[in-house]
Amino acid sequence: MMPTPVFTPVAEPKPQMRRRWIIAGSVCAAVGVVALIAGGIMLLVSRASSTLDPVAESRTPGTATFTAENKEYDILLVTGRGEPAGSPEDFACEVTLADGRTFSIDGSSQSTSSEVGNTESVGSFDAVAGATSVFCETDGTTGNRFIIDTDGALARLSRLAFIAGGVLLAIGTGLILGGVFWKKRPQVVV
Repeated sequence: MMPTPVFTPVAEPKPQMRRRWIIAGSVCAAVGVVALIAGGIMLLVSRASSTLDPVAESRTPGTATFTAENKEYDILLVTGRGEPAGSPEDFACEVTLADGRTFSIDGSSQSTSSEVGNTESVGSFDAVAGATSVFCETDGTTGNRFIIDTDGALARLSRLAFIAGGVLLAIGTGLILGGVFWKKRPQVVV
């Protein structure tokens, strides 16, 4: 008589998380957060340097006159202690370019506005090379300090840091979620 073979059922192994993906995603997300923080610091330093050494400055109602280059210029409201509490939405500016063209910038109709440190954007314009003047007034208060400045290399670098940080954070989050929820099934060896 031959013994009857006994088959014991083999338990199927549990799915396992993809640990390498989680580790890589964590590192990627951490680098992304560091890039976002660095971008914020660079933007803050750039705006602070703009308030210390702008291309031109004046107080409302007033005119800031300067020799422009073929660049984009920003009009920024600078607030400080003991200064009138103005708002960029209250600003109405008239820009006269070197070629004689004039146009208005209304602070209340900005598509995007940024507030960094003690500066708030009123608007921006593309200038042509030559003598340029910007006259600004506000709806309620007088004596608001406004400056005209360009984006420096540090401001452009901060935008790149924000973009890179956001992309890295999104990739890192995707890797972490993929590692947690897209589990691999170990192969059963019989």
